[in-house]
Amino acid sequence: MGYKLYREFFRALANQTRFAIIQLLQGGPHHVGQIGEKLGFEQSRVSHNLGCLLNCGFVLGEWKGKNKVYRLNPDLVPILAGIEKHLARYAPALKNCGVLDAESKPVVILSRTSHPGKIVRSRRRTLGATK
Repeated sequence: MGYKLYREFFRALANQTRFAIIQLLQGGPHHVGQIGEKLGFEQSRVSHNLGCLLNCGFVLGEWKGKNKVYRLNPDLVPILAGIEKHLARYAPALKNCGVLDAESKPVVILSRTSHPGKIVRSRRRTLGATK
C-alpha cells in the first residue's frame, strides 16, 4: 500500500463532519435524519459526507422501510480501537510535536521576477495552510 492510500484514509477521518459521524455510529446504527439531529448538521451535509464514508468503506448502509440506516463497517472497529489506544498513550507527544505544529502554520513565499527591460513583479504565495 502506498502513501496516497494512507493519506486518503486519514484525510477521510480528518474531516470534522465525517469524524463526528464515525464517532456517533460507534454507538450504533442511525439513519440520516437521526445523525443530523444528534450532531446538529443539515441533512444535506450528513448525506454528502455519508456518501464519502460509504464509498470509501467506512460505513455500510441498509434500507429499513423508507430510511437507509448506516452503521460502522465492522472491519473499521479494531482499527479505530488501535488508533484510540495509540492516542491515549501518545496524546501529550502529539499535542507538543514541534514538527506538526510548524506544518500547521502557513508559509509565505515572496518572489520577484526581473528581466532586462521589463517591469519587476512581486508575487506572494501561501503554502501549507491548514484549516
